[in-house]
Amino acid sequence: MKVESAYGNEVYVEDWNTPVMHSDQLWLLAELRILNDVHFFFKLNSDSPDDIYVITVSSFCPLRITDEAYAYTCIGKYVDRKVPREKNEKTSSTYKLWNTSFIKDVDENHALSNYAPERNKNIFQYLIVTQNEWIEFISLDPIEWRLHKNIKEDELVCFYLKKSLE
Repeated sequence: MKVESAYGNEVYVEDWNTPVMHSDQLWLLAELRILNDVHFFFKLNSDSPDDIYVITVSSFCPLRITDEAYAYTCIGKYVDRKVPREKNEKTSSTYKLWNTSFIKDVDENHALSNYAPERNKNIFQYLIVTQNEWIEFISLDPIEWRLHKNIKEDELVCFYLKKSLE
């Protein structure tokens, strides 16, 4: 559910429903840029160490990766809700955000809204909060998470490299 951010300025936040959204220990293992795609490899700190989640976004999507030490203060201000979560409601590690400085910087010349006279305020960014980095990107296409069970990181990187050459 889209709610107002404590930051104000018409910024809104929504938990992004993903397989890793309630992970307390989400780790970015690798970022692989191949041709027109960027693949992100994530791992949960769990009992199944060889399960890796992968999302793929177009390399044409605006993208920013920030170290968690800096991200907490410059991006974290957007994820706090004006009305706090209920006590029994879990926090999320994946979000959708509207009207942030990242979106405004990218869309300053209406690049995302087809040069319309007015900004398209329905455009949102995705945010993934990991233990080491915070990943922000804007994609006008739906994002799909893929779970690869019982596979080593190097094998999965090779799989995506070979797949891109097909």
